[in-house]
Amino acid sequence: MRQKLAQILLTSDTGQSALLELIKVIGETFSADYCAIALETFNQAINQTVYWTPHGQASFYRHPPVPFAALQKQLFQEVSQEVSNYPQPVAFTDIQTGLPDRQIPPELQKIKAVLAQKTHFQGRTNGVIMVMRSQPHQWTQEDMQQLDTASAQVAIAISQTQLERQVQQQVRYQAFIDQLTKAIRNAWDLHEIFQLATAGLVTALQVSRATVLLLKYSDRPLKNRTSQIPKAKITVVCESPRACDRLNPPATHTSEPTIGLATGTWLNTSFTLSDCQLCQQAFTNGTEPVVIPNFADALSSPTPANSISTATNIAPLLNPEAMPALVLMPLENQGTVLGYLALQHLQSCPWQPEDIAFVKLVAAQLSTAIIQARTLRQVQALVEERTTQLQRSLEVQAKLYEKTRQQVKQLRRLHQIREEFLSTVSHELRTPLTSMTLAIRMLRQADLSPERQAKYLDILEQQCAQETNLINDLLALQKLESNSTPVQPQRTDFRDLIQDLAQSFRANLTSKNLTLVVNLPSQPLPVHTDPASLNRILVELLTNAEKYADYGSSIHLSAYRELSYPENQLILKLSNVGAAISPEELPFIFDKFRRGQGVTQKAVQGTGLGLALAKGLAEHLNGTIAVSSRPLEQNQSWETCFTLTLPLVHGNSTYSDLDRTPS
Repeated sequence: MRQKLAQILLTSDTGQSALLELIKVIGETFSADYCAIALETFNQAINQTVYWTPHGQASFYRHPPVPFAALQKQLFQEVSQEVSNYPQPVAFTDIQTGLPDRQIPPELQKIKAVLAQKTHFQGRTNGVIMVMRSQPHQWTQEDMQQLDTASAQVAIAISQTQLERQVQQQVRYQAFIDQLTKAIRNAWDLHEIFQLATAGLVTALQVSRATVLLLKYSDRPLKNRTSQIPKAKITVVCESPRACDRLNPPATHTSEPTIGLATGTWLNTSFTLSDCQLCQQAFTNGTEPVVIPNFADALSSPTPANSISTATNIAPLLNPEAMPALVLMPLENQGTVLGYLALQHLQSCPWQPEDIAFVKLVAAQLSTAIIQARTLRQVQALVEERTTQLQRSLEVQAKLYEKTRQQVKQLRRLHQIREEFLSTVSHELRTPLTSMTLAIRMLRQADLSPERQAKYLDILEQQCAQETNLINDLLALQKLESNSTPVQPQRTDFRDLIQDLAQSFRANLTSKNLTLVVNLPSQPLPVHTDPASLNRILVELLTNAEKYADYGSSIHLSAYRELSYPENQLILKLSNVGAAISPEELPFIFDKFRRGQGVTQKAVQGTGLGLALAKGLAEHLNGTIAVSSRPLEQNQSWETCFTLTLPLVHGNSTYSDLDRTPS
């Protein structure tokens, strides 16, 4: 057998493949029903086991299933203790009689005979070989010598396996840390980083569940962790694997529904820090985790670091009955606990120092990711706040700019109005004064004939009347704007008023070959208003039409009554064909001293007060006046139409004495 085992060591590619072949040869040599090689670490904890049966292949287990778990816990520990007292192999014909003071668990009732030997490499124990039979068996001296001889070959394979495992494990750990660091550096979503970390830990350490729990403090977080436990809420923010109904406590354990049992996940569930003794212990441990290989042992452990006083004050999430092995690693930054990284397993687990060191590295990366995410959120919030403030500032500036632009536009318009006013007033004042001055000079001539004297006196009289009219118009506008002119309403027939005006204006229109067309209803148009103001409005509108109508065209005037709710109205329309009023000029056509473009150069008489006076008088009579200008299809002229709307009854007057019959 020695040569065969040596040949296996020489031809095997790895220590693990050598162990699988060695245990098969040992098992077959001893005609064993079960054969196992347990790999120990420097602290005499079993971290891996190779099992073989005649009807199955040899396999490696880190966390062996039942009943192998019972074998590992009971036989390996008990037999290893017996083996440690002897340099030679230890043989038990019947383990139940050989270990009378030991309680044999039910899973081991089928194992009777055991031949065991510890393996040694470079002066240190690194494993245990166990050959087992299901019936009592008397082991011979030759069996013991063969097992002792095989132990040397197995020790070499174990050492090689452990070295290979450490190298492979470090490579995997480093690759995972690099992947996690890259994710954090690339600013992945925090939840995705948690998912990557927990899934990687479950795979690398072969545990049942990994969870990330975050702390939310009611008050300011404590940096110097002492015995004082702050008020804080713990929330499960990540869990791998996600669906874990089998990891939750059975529904029969409590009369109340268990949190997470219905959905198979503890995700987003919360509990307070004061409700969990283990979380409090991890809070005060600094950067060291709470490491519990087995809850049952921890309840009675004399070591304060690994002991707990009671299993009742533990969060349901940790569930010591279902998962007896736990590593609870604080996530901390500069003395402030941010949360916890919890690793759990369904069976007791001898956590190795290299595993704990790996968990610490992952916890440090997660702490960095949490701080980075929170800092980014704070920066984002600050940027959004500053952006909002800047946006508001820009909106205010835009409004101020628009207001300023409107004011500049208004100032320009006022400047233009002022220039037009000065030009108009200058023209309307200087022209009569010039004519009057010339007439006065001519009248001073001694040899002036009586006919010439009469002519110059007429000129003086006309120009004085023009100046007087200008002053009267200004005074009338001032009174209208100050609302100091009283209204004296009377019953007036609007139809008769228009006919009289039309008759007087027709004589003035013949000089320009203009025609006034009047369209009135056959019935009277009674209205209760101020006849003097109404007459002045009509005069100004007819005068304006006469000035700007094309030579040889017609001026159309029509009036009618409109009986409608809420009040009855009188409508007058006056239109002429002539020069256009541009859309830009229409809104300002009723302004004082506002005249159309080029009218001064064309020597069109007027001060720009007529339409302003007409609008003021219309409003004085509770009416309105509007203007429109549109091009004609037949020629290049435009039709300009003024519409006057007046109530049939002014103020508090009654309509009882007016004709209600529509025209």
